[in-house]
This record gives sequence, structure tokens and C-alpha cells, in this order.
Amino acid sequence: MKKNVDALLKQALTPTQAPGVQLNQEIIRQAKEREDMGKKRAGKLPAAAAAAFIVLAAGSVTAYASWRYLAPEKVTEHFKDAKLAEAFQSKTAVTVNEQQTIGGYRVTLLGMVSGKDLTHFQASAGGEILDDRTYAVTAIEYADGTPMPDTSDEAYGELSFFVSPLIKGYDPVQYNVVTMRGGYSELMQDGVLYRVTECDNVEIFADHGLYLCVSDSTFYDNQAYRFDKTTGEIARKEGYQGLNALFELPIDKAKADPQAAAEYLKSLAEPEKTSDEVPKAMQRKEEEIEQWMEKLTPDTIDLYAKRVESTVQTLTPDSDGYVSYQYKIKGRGSGSGKICVQDYFEGKGAGMSEQFPYSYSDAGLDSLKILTFTLGEDGTVTFAVYIPK
Repeated sequence: MKKNVDALLKQALTPTQAPGVQLNQEIIRQAKEREDMGKKRAGKLPAAAAAAFIVLAAGSVTAYASWRYLAPEKVTEHFKDAKLAEAFQSKTAVTVNEQQTIGGYRVTLLGMVSGKDLTHFQASAGGEILDDRTYAVTAIEYADGTPMPDTSDEAYGELSFFVSPLIKGYDPVQYNVVTMRGGYSELMQDGVLYRVTECDNVEIFADHGLYLCVSDSTFYDNQAYRFDKTTGEIARKEGYQGLNALFELPIDKAKADPQAAAEYLKSLAEPEKTSDEVPKAMQRKEEEIEQWMEKLTPDTIDLYAKRVESTVQTLTPDSDGYVSYQYKIKGRGSGSGKICVQDYFEGKGAGMSEQFPYSYSDAGLDSLKILTFTLGEDGTVTFAVYIPK
């Protein structure tokens, strides 16, 4: 995971001094020039192996232009989303490169972009096409330098992270990536986990103040963060035993749209449950789904679920070994994505993969969709969605 770091630029600052915008932009410009010169290098390592650090204070949040990591556009290119990669290179994108080391993890918020029609992959919810979105790219790794487990390792399935924008002034239990119709894609590269988190466009709340939380939980954990109902501030709980990073998002307040924000909040139909009841209800629903999913194997899936024939597709891997799928099920919405065939079938012959990605909504089992992938003797992959009987 780690590479030798030859600094492009290293300038020590006093603990009270903050890096200026021009300095950060100059570092980024120089690093990009080096990246362009190194594009012909072979291998899976990032093109630029140098980093420029600007240390603010020992033990504090560090702001720097880091080229130890893939740039946001490079991460999205791995998902074959050239359109989103272009968006991350546009003037509307925000380069952050802020890092926090907490709870045994090192988390870097690389950048974000918001707007309409930014991706090749269409998102939908309840039959509505979601085309005005915010995308944030984070890099997560172990603080001690140990590589994160590869996607083919069993330990990878034990990792759990919750990454979500939060809005100052609004209870994060009720307003987070889940209620904002979010989702994510993940990539493991050189022992670093890259996550692309997406949700409804949050720039409309720029005048309130916005955060991004990263925790080692499945849902928002109010034991990890503190919400001040008087001031609206959201803060980390210092005594929390685990990862509870919190970034302030540098979004221009001029991008705020108070009217659109008010209409959006109204559309969310704020739940009447208390902040303590909501995570408990969500946890119970998740446990129910997990217990049901434990029954499924390639041999038993037909006993508990039925295949939706309209979703069946025969897919041919591309030159990089990926297959892309799309589906739409009446009453259950639609979806799309891609997988690396090797990750699902490494060391295995033809047959159905034992990995079953799944998704569901507040309806629980009644909304559950199980994605299946079956490798054929000819190297093609049959994709199909199953639903509970």
C-alpha cells in the first residue's frame, strides 16, 4: 500500500498558520503536471507517487495536496464513469484533500462535486429519476500502514463504514445519506479503500453549513457525534471508541437555494420518531434482513427466493475484467452497476457466485432485491435479480 514519497514541495508552517488557497492550488497544479508526465508508467500504482504536506499542528487535522492517493476522477474512471470523471475535473468541483487520523484509521476527503446529469449511471427512487446529486470521494486506510483487506478476502466483508453529508441545524439522525436517497461505490487500490458517496444535491443548504461524517458503523451513530439543538452545530464526541471523523465542507454559500431547500425538507416527510427510536428501528430491520440472507447459498436460493426473469442478462467481461448490469423491477425500482469478475469467481469454476449483493428500503423484506452472478463455461456471466418468495 505504501510507496516511497519524494516530496514535490514541503513547507513547514507554524501551528497557527493556515494554508492559503493559492498555495494549495499551486501544489495541485505542479502535482498534476508530474502526473501527466508519468502516465506511461506500467502497473496499478497511482501515476504520481509524490506528496506535498503542509502540517498545521501536531495531532490536528492536516490539510495538504496529497498525491499518495488516486485523484477523484481516477477513482470514478475505475467504475467506467467517464462523465463523472469529467465533472470532478470541472470548475464546479471542489478539491479538499483534508485528512484526519482517528480510531485507528486515516481518512482523507479528496473532493466533491454537485450538479445535474453528472454520471453515466442513472439513479432512481420510487420511480423518480435522480439527476441532481452530490458526489464525494474519500480514502480510508489503517493508520498504522497495514493494508486494508482486498475485496476477495473474508475480512473485507467485516468492514463497515458510514459516510454521509450532514446539515448544520438539522438532526443528523433524520437527515443523512439514507434519507437523502444516497448510495456508494467502493474500490480497493494498494491497500486503500476509496468510496464514492452520492446523495441528493446538498449545495442548496450551503448557507446553513455542511459536514461530511465518516464512521465505522452501518448507519448514523448518535453515540459518535453530538448535535446541539440550540446552535445546530454537529461535533465529534471525543470519548468515542472508534472512527468518527467529521469534515466541514467548503461549499460556496452563494450556491445556496433557500426555497429549494425548504421544498426538499418538506418532501422528506420528516419522521415523527425520536432520534433514539430511529436508529433502533433501522438496526432491527437490518438484523432481520441479515438473518434472512444467511439462509442463502447457490444451492438454497431457489427455496427462499424467486428469480425475476425480466432482469436476466448474459454479460461479457470487458478488457479490464468487469461486467456492467442494469435492471428495472416494477414496484421495486431500478439499479445499475458493475463488478470485477475475478473478485466474485477467483479460484472457482463455472457456477453461481456465493456473494449476494443486496439492497432494500424502509419496507424491509418486502423491498429486498438480491443480485446474483453466475459464471458460464464460456467465460460469460449471467446476471439476475431475486426477490423473497
